[in-house]
Amino acid sequence: MISYLGYPINWPDGKVFGTVCLLDNKENSYNENFKKLLYLTKTHIESDLQLIRSKQELEELYSNLQENSSIRSRFLSLISHDVRGGIGTLNEFLKLIITKFETYDSKKLQKDLISLNQMTDSAYETLENLLSWSKNDLLHLEPNKEHFNIVDVIENLMSFFKLSVKMKNIEVQKNYYDTNVKVFADANMIRTSLRNIISNAIKYNKTNGKITIELKKKGNQTCLIIEDTGIGMENLTLTKLFSYSESHQLEGTLGESSSGIGLFLTRDFLEKNDITVDVHSEIDKGTKFILTI
Repeated sequence: MISYLGYPINWPDGKVFGTVCLLDNKENSYNENFKKLLYLTKTHIESDLQLIRSKQELEELYSNLQENSSIRSRFLSLISHDVRGGIGTLNEFLKLIITKFETYDSKKLQKDLISLNQMTDSAYETLENLLSWSKNDLLHLEPNKEHFNIVDVIENLMSFFKLSVKMKNIEVQKNYYDTNVKVFADANMIRTSLRNIISNAIKYNKTNGKITIELKKKGNQTCLIIEDTGIGMENLTLTKLFSYSESHQLEGTLGESSSGIGLFLTRDFLEKNDITVDVHSEIDKGTKFILTI
């Protein structure tokens, strides 16, 4: 090769893909016509590459839209079924108590009222998740970050779950490095996320089990650890934990229902607040969530 005339060919992102060139085995001075022709060839190839890239992006977008549409349909179908079923059962149960109220002794009445409370909590949690997900999905909510005391959020949530904890006789151990731990995030999103994680820690825990909630200081970060002694998860379930799946509708250890939407929503809210989460779990030994804020 004695003479060379070439132009680089770039991908749509600007990276060099290759070259288009003219070669000759003897000395050659390429005139302007050759240069224009070769440059025109370069632009045609780059246009074709852009079309290929655009086609791939459209195919991926279409595939994602189909998948999201399918997920939304299953969400609404399953959650509507859960809510209707739960409210319907509550209604029938209350009618039965009213009809047979005179025949109830105090222990039987207390037992049935506890069951009613458990069903109400489950229906409430499902509705809260559905409303949060719908609002986030429709409005593409961005976090409204502010400084707030995360200990107050945890304590309020534990008060909400007090009866559920008592029913399973679960020991709750709390270790805070301070009682006034300020974090910068969207308080509502964090509250929803923690509610789902703590709810699962109770739901899939064993009777007489234990939940440990710990706050640690790590430089300018706060680590929140929520660990239970529940039924745990196998590795396959763990890898798909934050994806929506009907397999996540596993009943709790006392038959508590699950819509499968909670951790799907949790992942989205934590990501929006730049919070990393690590999960460790072992069958029959429990699960540990580590949130770094």
